[in-house]
Amino acid sequence: MEVGSLLTAWVVPLILVAGAVGIDWKRCHPDVHIADFVRADRFTAALLICCFGIWLVPLGWWLALPAGGIGLGIRAIASEDSRAMWKDRYPARSTLVIAVIIGMFLSGFGPVTDPVGAPEWGTPLSTENPDAPDWPASSQHLYLRNDGTILVVNHVRMPGTLNPVGSAAAVLRILEESGMDEARLKQAIEELPGPESQADYFSLETKSSGQTHAYASATLPYTFKHVKVDLFGERTGAHMITVAEGQWGGEVRLLTIIKPVIPGMNPPFDHDPWAATEVDAWLAATP
Repeated sequence: MEVGSLLTAWVVPLILVAGAVGIDWKRCHPDVHIADFVRADRFTAALLICCFGIWLVPLGWWLALPAGGIGLGIRAIASEDSRAMWKDRYPARSTLVIAVIIGMFLSGFGPVTDPVGAPEWGTPLSTENPDAPDWPASSQHLYLRNDGTILVVNHVRMPGTLNPVGSAAAVLRILEESGMDEARLKQAIEELPGPESQADYFSLETKSSGQTHAYASATLPYTFKHVKVDLFGERTGAHMITVAEGQWGGEVRLLTIIKPVIPGMNPPFDHDPWAATEVDAWLAATP
């Protein structure tokens, strides 16, 4: 974990919210002490407390904002005073929520650490992904072993989070539902040496997701997929396992192992169904 990344994810929303509170205070009640001004509006006080303690909340603002919205809705239904306060303070409160959302977005630009592979994987075939978007920040190393196994190590930032609980599973779900997992596969294939790649013929078929496995040093979520090749009639060309590990500060580290299907041989991962050999070596090498 980089201290700079942690500060970016934590401090940026805090500064924006504190700035919005200060502007509202100066505009409305500059004659009142700012501490009294904050205490007079429980919404403002609660949001500032949440900004300071967001690193204790699993999934960070992705959980805190919806949960807070539900709680405020229940309170508004039950309390006439709360409804009246919302009418008076709606513009200011909306500004604070927008400040949090902007802070979440900006935290996505926070830098990530450089990926690390196991020593036995050798030198990375590539150490960057030219097609990677600027937001959220990410870094990628790709390895190719002599047996045809492709290993891709990705470090990606999950905006608005500091606590690692739940972030790894959330990123795997986002990759799967958004189609980014398939895009990453095609990018990896295009990086391989040889004749012009036929990456467009490759697609993924999910066989298992939303599960975890206890590896040597950590219990991690994983997905298992078949790589389908539609070149001369669709067939399964490889099996792919992706595991993810959340880090404090909002970084998620992913390892993708792609093993080719060799006719006449046992299926890939037949004797190692969770890719523990590669994952344990990766975990041991990652600081």
